[in-house]
Amino acid sequence: MIDSTSLADRASSETRFQALFEQAPVSIQILAANGRTLRVNRAWENLWQIHEGTALKAHVLSAHYNVLTDPQVIAGGIKPHLERAFGGESVEIPAIRYDVAVLGSAGPARWVTARAHPIKDAGGAVLEVMLMHEDITERIEAEMALRIREERFRSLVMATSQIVWTNTPDGRVLEDSPSWRAFTGQTYEEWREFGWLDALHPDDRAGSLALWKACVATQSVFETRYRLRRADGQYRWVAVKGLPIPDAQGGVREWIGANTDIHDQVTAETELAQRLEREKRNSALLAKVARASRSLHTALSSKEIAEALVVEVRDILQVHQAVVSLTEGESRVQAINAVSLSDKYASYQDFAAGTNGTGIYAEVCRTNGVMRLTQEELTAHPAWKGFGDHAGNHPPMRGWLAVPLVDRTGRNIGLIQASDKADGEFTAEDESILMQLASLAANGFENARLYGSLQEQDRRKDEFLAMLAHELRNPLAPISSAADMLRLGGASEERVRRASDVISRQVRHMTSLVDDLLDVSRVTRGLIELDRERVDVMAVVASAVEQSLPVIDARGHALAVDGAVSGAQVLGDYNRLVQVFVNLLNNAAKYTPRGGRITLSVARQAGTVVVDVADNGVGLDGALLPHVFELFTQGERSPDRAQGGLGIGLALVRNIVTMHGGTVSARSDGAGKGSTFTVTLELAGPA
Repeated sequence: MIDSTSLADRASSETRFQALFEQAPVSIQILAANGRTLRVNRAWENLWQIHEGTALKAHVLSAHYNVLTDPQVIAGGIKPHLERAFGGESVEIPAIRYDVAVLGSAGPARWVTARAHPIKDAGGAVLEVMLMHEDITERIEAEMALRIREERFRSLVMATSQIVWTNTPDGRVLEDSPSWRAFTGQTYEEWREFGWLDALHPDDRAGSLALWKACVATQSVFETRYRLRRADGQYRWVAVKGLPIPDAQGGVREWIGANTDIHDQVTAETELAQRLEREKRNSALLAKVARASRSLHTALSSKEIAEALVVEVRDILQVHQAVVSLTEGESRVQAINAVSLSDKYASYQDFAAGTNGTGIYAEVCRTNGVMRLTQEELTAHPAWKGFGDHAGNHPPMRGWLAVPLVDRTGRNIGLIQASDKADGEFTAEDESILMQLASLAANGFENARLYGSLQEQDRRKDEFLAMLAHELRNPLAPISSAADMLRLGGASEERVRRASDVISRQVRHMTSLVDDLLDVSRVTRGLIELDRERVDVMAVVASAVEQSLPVIDARGHALAVDGAVSGAQVLGDYNRLVQVFVNLLNNAAKYTPRGGRITLSVARQAGTVVVDVADNGVGLDGALLPHVFELFTQGERSPDRAQGGLGIGLALVRNIVTMHGGTVSARSDGAGKGSTFTVTLELAGPA
């Protein structure tokens, strides 16, 4: 007979178990010994979104569903673990991703781990298995996201040209860096700790290490550049930046840094600095050569030319000795016409004895060839000791550069020589400069010798050369300003670039002035050739204005540029077209009294572009107007020579414009009423 009290206790216990089962926060699934689902609690329903009253829950609790035959359980490798639980063992089941949608529902896919615990009777037989799930979806997804980010980061590191590295809080290398090893060729063992210093250029190691230790000690950003040895042995400049990553306690958890190859950038910066230095030096040399040219061409006697020449040679070539010797007669005997010696050779200041027609001086004059010798080459030359009776009194030589002086017929008239360069040996550049000076000097000497019989011709030539020197001075103003800015230092890269551009443009302009002289012969023989390309008209105008502004400003004129033909192009030679408008603007400046007004107007007219250069200057009288574009035609010069020119400018303008298929004309209402020059060019068709 059953005790009613026991039945009541059992019922009460069952009720408590059911309540505990339902309210448990852990998902619980009770399985029969054959794998069928007997019951599930509310946490299970919430986990899988399979609720009471749904067809899916009915399916799970029916005979049609069995955990041991669930395809996802089998595919996830869980079935063997469950079978162990059904065999009586409490089992930890590894993570599995279970997707309820496979069962035909819109339910979720969850990552879970589980514990399968067998429920046994008094005899140890397994009655049921309690399956408790733990939802680890968020953790798995976070780990997967982290792994994806890490993989993405590693891929980025491997794909980038940068070298990425990490260091310990105290600045040592422990973690491997494949990008470092790939670049340097070091093994991990070679670069760990402070072995990375071995890959730096020896000159950069001490400074880089000191800076690194200081940054580690102060927990400040490490930023520098050094040369890093590449795997092929070449050192490359790299920019380095390392950041301290803070920890929760305010210390440094680790250092993360990157090296970026900037070798090409540093090389370009170095080349730019060298190029700017060369251009500064060249501009200074150009100014000195121009000064020497003025000095030589204004001298009226051989003595004045020789004395000016040796001073200029010493200054330009930076030498302790410069000597000019002119040949006397046909015997190759040279008189010492001028000497310039530094204080180093002060005791030889009065030496002026000529040679006897033998020796190395005579060798230069006999062959009309340049000699550039080191000290060893000079003393070893067989003609070295040919100074006649005065050889013992001759100043000692320290290397030698000699250039013959040759007249227009090719006849030798002497030589110019330099010795004892202040810095190093004579160079090809020194030789080229001395040859230019010798050429200028030879012309001066020849002119001086002919001065008596050709006084009127020399007067005209001197006037012409003086005007040429005047024209050559104009580009020196922007060159000097740009050079002064570069000399001050501290200029931005953009200002340095602009200064370099100005110098380059003005040097080209000075070259174009010399080319104008050469153009005279080509004009008369029709030998000028154009480099035809599409040319922006406004760019031509802007360049011409820039080149002419020093002349215009020097005369106190006001310049106005009216109109614009944006995008207008003509087919022609950019430099020649600039030459046209520079000549017209300079002409207007020269023939306009100080404080005048010059206007440059640009306009389109029926498939052409028309450029007018107008001034309120001295104008043109009716007799001169028809001949203004003829070669060597000039207006009357003013006493200060500000007016007038070389007499070839307008002739070149007409010739160049005509070669471009255009026209140029001049008009004036008479003396004192200004002039207007009009250039018309056909516009280029579509590209």
